[in-house]
Amino acid sequence: MDHEELIKYLAFIIAVFALMNPLAAVPIYLGLTADLEPAARRRIPFKTAASAFLIMVIAFLAGETILLMFSVSIPALRIAGGIVILSMGWSMLQARTSRTRQTDEEAEEATNRDSIAVIPMAIPVTAGPGAISLMVVVASYPNPIEGKIAIIVAVLFVCVLLWLFLKSAQTISRVLGRTGMNIVTRIMGLLMLAFGVEYMARGLGEMFPGLLNAAQAAG
Repeated sequence: MDHEELIKYLAFIIAVFALMNPLAAVPIYLGLTADLEPAARRRIPFKTAASAFLIMVIAFLAGETILLMFSVSIPALRIAGGIVILSMGWSMLQARTSRTRQTDEEAEEATNRDSIAVIPMAIPVTAGPGAISLMVVVASYPNPIEGKIAIIVAVLFVCVLLWLFLKSAQTISRVLGRTGMNIVTRIMGLLMLAFGVEYMARGLGEMFPGLLNAAQAAG
């Protein structure tokens, strides 16, 4: 892996981390598990991380096939995914949870569930529309076997971080406080806005190559 590929790989890991945003999942996890027994609460972080990993890998391996089944073009997906990522980034920049991550109705329903590890913690809180869109978009790029394995390893790494964040949720919340968590969320939101613009620009360039050529000529 050369220097340029390493930079792209690290950027992908940052994008996955920012979209899954384990830190934003901490207050949701604490709120949903407040009334659970300690033994039941301790099982949820691992189940959430494992479920999120499985969802992300399925989106990566099968996403493009699903798009072909529904006759959705890759450029269209990149534009749509960019819009979703922009929406989440804008919400994060204001230090609030995007409704693409979890709606009020889902939050209320989650309080009545026996197990919240898969829904809503894995989907849509962590492996939400933005993260899934990213995996499908990345799957559309020409990736050799080694590249696919590297991407899956990157997702596994982020999911391990998710497990550690949720496992240490009470400590993180106490140390950072609401202000500290909001600052980190805003930084992640700024990164998401940049990633969203990049995906949309690439999708628009592929769908309307004439516009890209005209912009290059004008420049």
